[in-house]
Amino acid sequence: MKDMSYRDKMVILVISIIVIMAVGFFALIKPTYNKMVEDTSIYESTKTEWEGIKAKLDAIPGLKETITSAYNDAKKDAAVLENTAFGDLDKDYEIKKVNYGLDQYLHQVIDDNNLKVSSFAIGDTGSTGISYFYYEPDAVTYALLESGDLNGKYATDLTKLMEKSSVISTRETADVIGNNVTLSVEGKREDLMNFLDAMKEDNNAIYITTLGITDYQFSGGATREQTDAEGNVTTVVDPNAEGTSALSIDMLFYNAKELDKPDLGD
Repeated sequence: MKDMSYRDKMVILVISIIVIMAVGFFALIKPTYNKMVEDTSIYESTKTEWEGIKAKLDAIPGLKETITSAYNDAKKDAAVLENTAFGDLDKDYEIKKVNYGLDQYLHQVIDDNNLKVSSFAIGDTGSTGISYFYYEPDAVTYALLESGDLNGKYATDLTKLMEKSSVISTRETADVIGNNVTLSVEGKREDLMNFLDAMKEDNNAIYITTLGITDYQFSGGATREQTDAEGNVTTVVDPNAEGTSALSIDMLFYNAKELDKPDLGD
């Protein structure tokens, strides 16, 4: 080392510094650099993920409003199937109480309209489907009409005519709880009409399947006493007095539980 020139010493010093820097780079700087690159990648990935999460969080108020609006609309439509005649069925789910509830419900309407019950039968409560009511056109067709439809106008018109019924016929029906009631009552014309009006205006889900009146002239019970020349008293039908008639009716009572309100964490 003593025999080395100043120039050689400087070269060795520079090489030593380079070696030390290289060792420092690989031992300290490069791992730190690699860690920084890795952290930067994680940051960018996390940032992208957070932006996606934030976008979803920002959309929550709007989604809540949409869900609430859809719930309110559906609840309004479904309310027609909430039948008070079924009592507490939607609370305790016990079918055994349904017949009593229907009996009490109908007898109140019957008593309010001064009707006399001649027969009253309540069926079994169970799941039943609700079908769609729609008009299905009965379209005219014949061989010459179809053969002469060279431009497809008949086929187009027929498709348009049958469009609504074709769409509705493919829809699935919903199942609800139901019970059939067969009832026969007797009363005056006005009382029977008031009873039918009460059924019509009832907010509960009631579907009248059959209806019959035995005497549309309401002559039953319209009698008067008549005395002949010899003083004999007999009972005869009074054509000027309104009597009674019997009304037979079959009714389906439907019921579905009220929609549960969505839990939106409010």
